[in-house]
Amino acid sequence: MRVLLVTMGSRGDVEPFAALAAGLARTGHDPLLAAPRRLTEHAAARGVPVAPLDDGIFALQAEVAGKGTRASVTAARSALPLLRRWLDDVATLQDSDADVVVYAPKSLGAHHLADRLGVPSIAALPVPLFSPTARFASPLSPVRLPRFLNRASWRLAGAVEAPYRRMVRTWRSEALGLTGPTSGLVNRVARDGILHAWSPHLLPAPDDWPAELAPIGFWSGASHDRWTPPDALARFLDAGEPPVYVGFGSMLAKDPDAFTRTVLDGLHRSGRRAVLATGWGALRPSDVPETVHVLDQAPHDWLLPRTSVAVHHGGVGTVAAALRAGVPQVIKPFLGDQPFWARRVQEIGIGAAPLAGRLTADRLATALDDAASAAGAARETAARVREEDGVGVAVARIERRVDGA
Repeated sequence: MRVLLVTMGSRGDVEPFAALAAGLARTGHDPLLAAPRRLTEHAAARGVPVAPLDDGIFALQAEVAGKGTRASVTAARSALPLLRRWLDDVATLQDSDADVVVYAPKSLGAHHLADRLGVPSIAALPVPLFSPTARFASPLSPVRLPRFLNRASWRLAGAVEAPYRRMVRTWRSEALGLTGPTSGLVNRVARDGILHAWSPHLLPAPDDWPAELAPIGFWSGASHDRWTPPDALARFLDAGEPPVYVGFGSMLAKDPDAFTRTVLDGLHRSGRRAVLATGWGALRPSDVPETVHVLDQAPHDWLLPRTSVAVHHGGVGTVAAALRAGVPQVIKPFLGDQPFWARRVQEIGIGAAPLAGRLTADRLATALDDAASAAGAARETAARVREEDGVGVAVARIERRVDGA
């Protein structure tokens, strides 16, 4: 079975697809992972065949971060041409001989590519976005809603594609040669079926979902247990108690210097050592005490089990990594579905209350204390999550989809 996997976004969006690709290869299938160019290196190093796609949209995001409203307006004008470049790269995959396309809905064009290839497609998401329920509001909802508005809030998923709908329709015709009407993304995902790639121990299926929507477990890849840390990191970890991990992934702070000072002050007030992962720019440390070690990044599955608390932005990829590591969490959400996952971490008892709004040193220090008290629950939940085989279940479902096509 030849499987084309298409995803877009940050490392948290790409790594689950890379894990699925590796799982497909282990079971004798032929995967190809198409993803943003800057994020395919790690997948290729693990032996996953990759098709690097244009990633200019991420350079634009980094360029305007923290530069105010005028820069954001300018960026909005530039985004559509960059997204068209992305789609044009997706269109180059129409020469592939895939039997099925597994796609992240945010990739915008992958389901149209499946139409061009004449093969079935399956949506895949680590976040519930296209399957309405009355039990909780859409993770995209910017505010907490009264229960009677929960189901209505799921219309937000359709609004997400509105700014790009005309461009995608034009690209579909020009680049893929497809004509005629096409359904919106919400209807298409409902038709394709969806693989919900998160653990039911983090968020169980609501009782008004059909069985096929139930989450199947996280898609985690090969362990980095044999990864060799830099000497400075190894010495720091050996020099004292397990440190706090602080990293905000691809998030970009408006004032990274001030944000970093607040984080360092909070760590100092808590009396804890820490490893700071600078990521894409939320943290910009310049003068740190001996109790803090700074690095760009390290494999979460290697580093997090060696820490005491994980402080992060609430992206579901990092939530999953900390959950599997058995490390309690402190989440400072920035946008999107991050507040939703931050609340879930608190609700199931494996972390502190979300640090919504403005971060202060006192709030961070208090949250670290609160999270530390959840260490036992975090370890117990991790043991259950590690028993899941989300990749194996996903491979079986893809096989059934192709066999039944």
